[in-house]
Amino acid sequence: MNIQKTAVGTALLLACGGAFISLAQAPKEAPATVEKADLRSKMKLDSAPLPGGGQMQMSYAGVVDKILPSVVRVTPSVRMGGGQLGMGGGHGGRDMEEMQREFLRRFFGGVPEGFGSDEEESPSPRGRGKGGEGKLQKGTGSGVVITTDGYILTNNHVIEDAEKIEVTIGGNGKSHVAKLIGADPRTDVALIKIEATGLAAAVIGDSSKLHVGDVVLAAGSPMELSQSVTMGIVSAMGRRGIGLSGGGAGIQDFIQTDASINPGNSGGPLVDATGRVVGINTAILSRSGMNAGIGFSIPINLALSIVEDLVDDGEVTRGFLGITMENLQEGYGKILGLEADEGVMVKGVTPGSPAEKAGFEPGDVVVAAGGQKVDDNMSLSSIVGVSRPGTKVAFDVFRDGKRIAITATLEAISDEELMAGGRSPKGKPGPGNEEIKKAAPSEIIPGVTVQDLTAGLRDRYSVPEGVTGVVVLRVEPNSAAAGAGLTEGDVITTINTTKVTNMASTKGIEKLGEEPIFLRINREGRKDSIIVPVAE
Repeated sequence: MNIQKTAVGTALLLACGGAFISLAQAPKEAPATVEKADLRSKMKLDSAPLPGGGQMQMSYAGVVDKILPSVVRVTPSVRMGGGQLGMGGGHGGRDMEEMQREFLRRFFGGVPEGFGSDEEESPSPRGRGKGGEGKLQKGTGSGVVITTDGYILTNNHVIEDAEKIEVTIGGNGKSHVAKLIGADPRTDVALIKIEATGLAAAVIGDSSKLHVGDVVLAAGSPMELSQSVTMGIVSAMGRRGIGLSGGGAGIQDFIQTDASINPGNSGGPLVDATGRVVGINTAILSRSGMNAGIGFSIPINLALSIVEDLVDDGEVTRGFLGITMENLQEGYGKILGLEADEGVMVKGVTPGSPAEKAGFEPGDVVVAAGGQKVDDNMSLSSIVGVSRPGTKVAFDVFRDGKRIAITATLEAISDEELMAGGRSPKGKPGPGNEEIKKAAPSEIIPGVTVQDLTAGLRDRYSVPEGVTGVVVLRVEPNSAAAGAGLTEGDVITTINTTKVTNMASTKGIEKLGEEPIFLRINREGRKDSIIVPVAE
């Protein structure tokens, strides 16, 4: 089953697999002259509950009249490389447009009328492939005006890599060149601006007050048809894990609707029965690439939190907690002292991070954060990822079968620091034969050889002073422990619920050969945890 982002033309091809090489992007405006608080003060906000309990009505013409003047058509122009600029370097010599046409023929049964008709010759050598000149290919998406002086909300994938962005106002048909203020691939939100005044700004609602079954309308430019509206209901809330967001670890919390969303609707508003914007349409789930009654919209509350961060400098600064985590597999809850397999297990804690300062430990199970239930690692990532540095977040955590409260103050982290957070090589020689002879096979963990920490082993494996436990000197390659990720140099500090300080402290632990084994470890100063499954 294919998941399609819904901008047609170039953006649709990006979403559907017809990738192309992009060489430039519309320039971001210099640091905006409006502050975060000022931007919100310019918007029309309305969080009142739906009137009359939200009963159905015979006509939504009044709602349409209210929203359509704020809906715009967004036309990005993206550089199309020719000649040797194939997909991923593996299709040299093939023209990119022909590759896209072949993709459309294969997956959609034909090439849309007008595809490729809006090309412009490149005015400069930038973007040219080795076998021909680069050209500008136009796509189509949608957007919604959120302030009277020209700030427009749309999707990142609509304007991504665009050299030029044009905006057509629905009511008067006038076209404007827009500047990119900023974009966030992780939430698929973008903010653009046109130089205009007196625009019809949409009324912004409160997506947290939506309920499954509420009537909603989707507006935009589907299939290049401007000023189009469809109606449906909210089918589900909090949809995650559907593979839409770009930039790696996407932040997802989608509204699902059966209001018809088609290619070109991307970036357009989803409004409630009073005409207030409650979401930004972004994707569809479909075998054919057309509407199948399963569409997804970004909640407006999430979109506005991103927009307010973009407006001052064009960048999003996210809060950093400093844990690695994994969803609980069946049966793991029992090992960790829970009645059910729910929540997210803290696998590791980054040294010096807000999580370590707050007292998180590997093996903690987070069941709630910021007053919201945590069902899986994506929900926890979303809660933390949309919070700004300095935010205090309250966590409900199970540790050794007891529920405790932890409050962490998030800090800022750069993308470079985030990407560099992996484990670095030890760069130390392995244990010598004499040390191996002194070591002993673990009676608890099959396939693992351990030893008391010595000054030499502490130095070799970069074990900080104060860390106590037994150090792993060897892990059999085909053992369950190796498969779980236990490696040479790890210091085991806890086995199940028993704290381990040295070899003698492991003597009283019963071997649990028929159940998984929970380990807390220290890996070069970083706290981590591992669950060793039952060996087959």
